Formats: sequence, C-alpha cells, structure tokens
Amino acid sequence: MTAYQGSVTARICAWARAYYSKSENHPSFNDYLAEKIIEDDRRLLLNLILKKRRQQQGVFKKQVIDLILPIPVSRSIFAEREFLEFKKINPNAQYLILGAGLDTFAWRSDSEKVSFFEVDHPFFQTIKKQRINTLKLGNRAVFVPVDFKTDSLEQKLLEAGFDKSRPTFVTIMGVSYYLNFETFLSTMRDILKLSDRLTVLFDFYEEKNISDADSRFEELRNLTSLLGEPMSDGYKANNVISALEGLGFEVEHKTPQEIKEKFITGHIQNLKGYSNIHFIKASKN
Repeated sequence: MTAYQGSVTARICAWARAYYSKSENHPSFNDYLAEKIIEDDRRLLLNLILKKRRQQQGVFKKQVIDLILPIPVSRSIFAEREFLEFKKINPNAQYLILGAGLDTFAWRSDSEKVSFFEVDHPFFQTIKKQRINTLKLGNRAVFVPVDFKTDSLEQKLLEAGFDKSRPTFVTIMGVSYYLNFETFLSTMRDILKLSDRLTVLFDFYEEKNISDADSRFEELRNLTSLLGEPMSDGYKANNVISALEGLGFEVEHKTPQEIKEKFITGHIQNLKGYSNIHFIKASKN
C-alpha cells in the first residue's frame, strides 16, 4: 500500500455530505455531523477553490454541485445500504474504513455490537481526533494511524484490537483514484489477510479515451491536481473484475448507469452521475 493523506479532498467530501443532508428533503442518508466536523474548513475550502479556479462564489456553488456532489453522495448511499444488509447477517461485525478522512458513520450508527476501526495517515487522523474530542462525540471508533510507506496494515490493526475471527465489512471509498492499479491490487491482497469473511466496497474511475470521457470528470481531475492531490490513472472495469476474481473474491459490479438509477436519480439539484465512475462489492465467505 502507499501513503494516502486525503487532506483537502477529505474535507471537500465531508462538505458534500453536509450539503446533501441539509438540502435533500428526504435524504437516503443523513450525515448531520458532517457540518459540525468541517465547521473550521468551510471558509478555507471556499476561498481555496475560488482562488484556484478564479471564479465568483455563485458560479462556484453551481459547479461544486455538478462536479463534487454526485460521487460522495452516491457512494455514501451505496456504502450505508450495503452495511445495513451485512449487519443483518453479521450483527457482531467489524467495520473497517481505509482512508477514513472525516467520515462520521461510526458516530451516527446505532449498531452497538459493531466495532469500528478507522485507518488513515497519522497526520490527518490527529486532526480528526481533535475535532471528535471537541464535539464530545465519544469513542465510537478505534483510530489506527498507518503510514503505508513503512507500516504493516495487518500488524497495526491487530495491535489496535482488530479480531480476525469476526466477519468484517471494509470500505475504501475515494482511495483508488490516487493509486495505480498494481498498488490497489496489493491493497486488496493485504485486506484478504484480515478475515475469512469479508465484504469490501470501493469505487474507481474507468480509464477512457479523451473523446468519450465525461468532460466534467476532467474538470474534477484538474481541480484535485490544482489543490495538490493529483489523481492517478483510471482502471479498466474488466481488468478490475477479473483481477479480483483471480484473488478469490465474488464480485458485484455497479455500472455508471446502475449508479445513476439506484443512488442518484431523484436527489437534489437533478444531480447527474458520471459516465466513468464504478462501484464494486467484493466478497469472501
């Protein structure tokens, strides 16, 4: 695995979840804590992005809805729905979030028997812990700081109390965008060592020719690059599926069209899904 700090993009995704939760009349998930956890970031983010894009605030608001909301909103709906189904069968599950950023699900969940583990870069995790403490939200998750350049994920989790005998639900949302394909497969191999009963969710963007790529996604890539977090190259969907099956996973693939129909249609501002974003559910039983 490689280093992933997720600093600016983690804040942007938390802002998107907060905006959705407040703006949607009947939200599929309600991240009521997101607004509180990014309170100190909102002006910083706005000023930073406006400066980078040299735009007026009204233009920014429209474009941030078009560019940013569809991905974190749809994948949050996907992850929370899938976990509820997983928990029905495995009420004593462990929930492991890799690249947790400013995710708040552990503090919004009513799953008392579930153990939550959040893995992230030590620097960014320190910031999150300070905010959790300031908000007096309690110890709902075990923070596991991991520097992937030097640390073993398995060893760090075991030292933190992770139990390999328990069924485990894993999310790696938003991380693949910054990893090359071989590094991501190495990550999946590491995850395979963690439990005999696993469900892993992740999203990725598909490598496409310029002629048929979603132009908005190119704008999004340019924005993250300007903010100091350039994306890696995308993956080929067929390569992802065949590689995971080769590792022994049972794979469920959500295409861009399915994502639009199941997780985006009917939500605020007529959100438009991206034509090259895919979701994967990989299971090992």
